Amino acid sequence: MTLTNKLPLLRPTIAALTAALSLGVAHTALAQSNPNILVVAVPSDIQNLDPTLSSGDIITQEMLTNVYDWLVDYKTTDTDGTITSDPSGFVGGLAKSFDWSDDGKVLTFHLRDGMKFSNGDPLDAEAVKFTYDRIFDQGGVTAALTKMAAVPDKDHVKVIDPLTVEFDVDTPNTLLLGNMAQFGHSILNPKVVEPHMTADDPYAHDWLKTHTEGSEQGPYKLAQWTPGDSWVLDRNDNYWGEAPKIQRIIFKIIPDPSSRLAQLLSGSVDIAYDLPTTDIKTLEDNPDITVHADTSRTVGYLGMNNDVAPFDNKLVRQAVSYAFPYDTMIDQVMNGYAIQLTSPIPDGTPTHTDEFFKYKNDPAKAKELLKEAGFPDGFETTLQIPSGLQQAKEAAVYAQQSLAQAGIKVTIQEMPGAAFTEQLQKHTLGFFYSSGWTSINNDPYYHLYWLFNSSCCNYANYKNPDLAAAIDKYTLSTDIEARDAAAVEAQKEIVDDAPWIFLDQPQKIVATRANVKGYVYYSSDNYMRFKYIYKE
Repeated sequence: MTLTNKLPLLRPTIAALTAALSLGVAHTALAQSNPNILVVAVPSDIQNLDPTLSSGDIITQEMLTNVYDWLVDYKTTDTDGTITSDPSGFVGGLAKSFDWSDDGKVLTFHLRDGMKFSNGDPLDAEAVKFTYDRIFDQGGVTAALTKMAAVPDKDHVKVIDPLTVEFDVDTPNTLLLGNMAQFGHSILNPKVVEPHMTADDPYAHDWLKTHTEGSEQGPYKLAQWTPGDSWVLDRNDNYWGEAPKIQRIIFKIIPDPSSRLAQLLSGSVDIAYDLPTTDIKTLEDNPDITVHADTSRTVGYLGMNNDVAPFDNKLVRQAVSYAFPYDTMIDQVMNGYAIQLTSPIPDGTPTHTDEFFKYKNDPAKAKELLKEAGFPDGFETTLQIPSGLQQAKEAAVYAQQSLAQAGIKVTIQEMPGAAFTEQLQKHTLGFFYSSGWTSINNDPYYHLYWLFNSSCCNYANYKNPDLAAAIDKYTLSTDIEARDAAAVEAQKEIVDDAPWIFLDQPQKIVATRANVKGYVYYSSDNYMRFKYIYKE
């Protein structure tokens, strides 16, 4: 199936080249000879395109981030042509400005005048209201995030005039802007979406999960999607901001990482995603390639299910933590493209501290703790990892070898990705590998809530009444000094309770041809913003 909007293509030569690509013809000419076209090698296809209920797939979410905008965005700074993004600073997006009432209970957005959707329809306050009505009526993650920040329902979102929208906030807080600065809050075109809202599908989800055309208002629009093969973004000429320099972006699905690497080296693609860190080493001295490596706020860990014996014993969890080879994880598994995770709150998030991290590879200490816990001869356990993820397999092997020195016999179980994810989300894994969590809101309580207190993503089933009380008290608090102090105390308690083996904060790595310029790293979500990219 190919999904194509009916707008004319940019020029005949591009149309011809794209047709050639769809027939499987080598697309080296696209990447090497046309400065208006970008070819990107990706490992997998896009999936559910409904911004409100999008899948947890990062490829899909990055695509949505480039075809949609929202009311508020992350602040960027341009210093002599180098742009940096601030994950804790906010500016207007579709809103040219916003302001809070003196009591912190009303947030008013002032929209940019003259904005249009990709099909030319006006983007005004009614479109914002339509979008938030749909968000709350439909439910899902976006509604939950908005409610989390004390905007509980659609009646709290009010149209003041065609360019003004008001959000009434039940409790003043510092969380709302960070919860809104992401693709789930994409403003949709009611004239396009409403005709697809039916009794059987009242929110037009069936249409939106495979379509964006006519509702895009970001720098690009989805021009073509051939599932399993490729998708194409064209520049949105009705974009409210500065026009992107790249006219067309072709995303070619190449599951095999060695094939992605080969096509990058040959010049057949301009950008390659998700290359193994062992291959990145070989690229750093190649004058034809640029490697962008930025330390992320993503957390990687081995979770120990606190509801399952023997991991329901804190001393056992501490023993396992002392048995793990941390330096090996960074140097051998991540090949140096990561830093040690030393706290449940990652480096780069406010209040992070490593002062409480006490674990190191110490088999003698691990044996001492196991004896105290009632396991003088150690124990046997199964470490569950998703198949097809090389770093998970390597981490598991090193864990197996190192824990054996403390008397812990580890059997590694590789599970198909879908089955692993299903069991992870059901909280039924006992000892497991997890990576890839990035808190889109760079706020310690957002992070603590989702990973250590929520029914959603507290996969280790960690229970701490003091932490739960602190999260309840301080998530929406504007008492910054008390809020920060409690977050530091939470890190101390969690590190001591050891629900995880704290592994790493990986670097976000993007490899490009040397003539691809303008890369801007967003640590808020790790997604590429193609509006900045150009080719020399």
